Amino acid sequence: MSDRLAVVEQQDRFLVVREDDPSDWLCAFARDGDFPAERWARNMAQTYNERRELSDGTPAAGRSAGAP
Repeated sequence: MSDRLAVVEQQDRFLVVREDDPSDWLCAFARDGDFPAERWARNMAQTYNERRELSDGTPAAGRSAGAP
């Protein structure tokens, strides 16, 4: 079972979900005017996944070992 997060797009919002169980969402960002809901959701999932990989001792995707 993966603990990674993913983003699911719906008509009125973007959900941050568990990758293995998209019905188990953790956060919702509503499409509301100029608010960058998709960017916030993707940044949240990406940041979590990168930090999780680093804590496991595995370099995050697209990042060189030792890079900040």
